[in-house]
Amino acid sequence: MSNNEKDAANLIVDDEIDIGELFDLLWGNKFFITLWTSLFMLVSIVYSLTLTNLYTARTLLAPSSSGQISSNLSQYSGLASIAGITLPKSGEGISDKDLAISLLKSKGLLQRLINKYDILPNLIAAENWNLKTNSINYNSNIYDETKRAWVRKVKPPFKSIPSTQEAYVFFDEAISIVENSDNGTISLEVDHISPEIAYDWSLILIQEVNEYVADMRINEAQLSINYLNDQIKITPYPDLRALFYELIQQHTQSMMLAKVRPEYALTTIDPPLIPKTKSSPNRALIIALTSFFGVLSAIFTVFIRYYLLNLKDSFLSLEKAKKLFS
Repeated sequence: MSNNEKDAANLIVDDEIDIGELFDLLWGNKFFITLWTSLFMLVSIVYSLTLTNLYTARTLLAPSSSGQISSNLSQYSGLASIAGITLPKSGEGISDKDLAISLLKSKGLLQRLINKYDILPNLIAAENWNLKTNSINYNSNIYDETKRAWVRKVKPPFKSIPSTQEAYVFFDEAISIVENSDNGTISLEVDHISPEIAYDWSLILIQEVNEYVADMRINEAQLSINYLNDQIKITPYPDLRALFYELIQQHTQSMMLAKVRPEYALTTIDPPLIPKTKSSPNRALIIALTSFFGVLSAIFTVFIRYYLLNLKDSFLSLEKAKKLFS
């Protein structure tokens, strides 16, 4: 046998001895590893049971056909500049879809929901949901459900009634928006401890953001119409006056569309349903990951004692445990 073959054989023997040594080390400390892992598992079970169930209502949306005007004004730009008038560029400004997505998680929309639907108690003070009675229990230290009054004690500049800025932290966590870049659809997810609240909020979010965008477009169109009417009175050029009349007509059509179409910016493709099962927390995953970490930390502790501290005895054998608890 050559020297290389002997070295390889010795290496294999050494590896087998090391593996056997590790197995004996772990087996000798099996009681400690089991006890330590069981402790981690118990803590994870208790912790997971304290977590409140969340239900998610999901909605699939798509951009509505645009109601914005799109005229080719380039041929009149020279004439308008002579008259001292600035014409809007074709396609100028944010689209209705992008505006709606931006508004969905905005403080402005949240304030609108607070004013119209009084969502603050369910957003901030809701503590748990009773499945049998389909009712929400509120944190009594924050909100008195009987008197329908805020009772929380806070220091200035905060007030008993939470501000929109405080509420937005909870609102931002409850609302999730994902835009599919491939087909342009938008996924809206609303989380709440009550499945019915999650469902209701999904509906009013879509309704209010469409109304919000429509109101903005109506105001913009009205301002444009007022401006164009003023320009018609002072413009000496017949071609420009004809263009202004055309733009007024288009703005008027846009206003009518915004007033009569409920889903002005976003169209519902797949409406939300009242969720029947919780979406989080995943208690089994929490327990499994925590228990796995418990095993790793127990093995790591055994290795430190044996290899770094040079302690050869078992960390906590069955005999030591009996003496400890006797």
